[in-house]
Amino acid sequence: MKQILILATFTTFTLQLFGQDNCFENSTGLYWPLEIGSELKHKYGSDSKVSAISGDSIEFNGKYYLVEVETYKSGKTKESYWREENGAIFNYNKEKGVESMELPASPELGTKWTSTDNTWTYEIVSLTSTYSTPFCEFANLLEVKTESSERKGTVYNLFYKQGVGLVGLNVNGTPYSYILPNKKLNEQNFMAFGCENAGSEKEIQSCTYSKIFEHIKANYKAPKKMKKGKILVNVIIGKDGYVDDVKIVQTIPNAQKQEEEAIRVIKSLPQFRPAQVDDGQPIRASVTVPFSF
Repeated sequence: MKQILILATFTTFTLQLFGQDNCFENSTGLYWPLEIGSELKHKYGSDSKVSAISGDSIEFNGKYYLVEVETYKSGKTKESYWREENGAIFNYNKEKGVESMELPASPELGTKWTSTDNTWTYEIVSLTSTYSTPFCEFANLLEVKTESSERKGTVYNLFYKQGVGLVGLNVNGTPYSYILPNKKLNEQNFMAFGCENAGSEKEIQSCTYSKIFEHIKANYKAPKKMKKGKILVNVIIGKDGYVDDVKIVQTIPNAQKQEEEAIRVIKSLPQFRPAQVDDGQPIRASVTVPFSF
């Protein structure tokens, strides 16, 4: 019997609608407003951060920039330097000693530009994009695709809302960062039934993932001809706890049968207790499952 190894490494992102009063729906103005005293919170990979513009300014080459301080939950901090000129947003790279445009004054579909040091390229790919977070369903967003010659093979898609700024970031098509409401939230990930008493939140999560592994190993029907490599499957767990959507995000060349079987077996997963926020309101959640052959 051909064997399939399911790697015990998951990447999770919670998604979808919650409390629209936290969604800046009445905001207007620039896609990247530089407002003294502003403070935005973001989930950022496995970390989170608070970005604040205190009102401090600094001069470089005769131009003055507002100082943005990013404070991460993990303890690190980072300073960035920004200025606005006739609606366009500019960033100063202190290490390289150069200024580059971050956003043009009047964004238009198809507009392209390059950083001053020629390492980053930018393109406006949409003015009407949508983006889902655990708390909001954003619409009519400015979407910018950017790539760096120093990070070949990585594509970043940034989503901006007028009057707010950056609300979401995808890396190679997968959600990586999203804006958080300015209030404390209590989130719980989705959970497999039978894991309720596994212990800590980490132990409950481990129990849930183990049950997913067990289901796949018991139900995956390996094709006669198998290609070696890894397939990554992104799975959306709906607010009812059932698998809502399945998408291949990384694959093996000419391994269509393995892809199809991975999708089939994921769709056959049993119901979970859905992810929740605050008062127990269910939200959608997503998990990326790696199949290694």
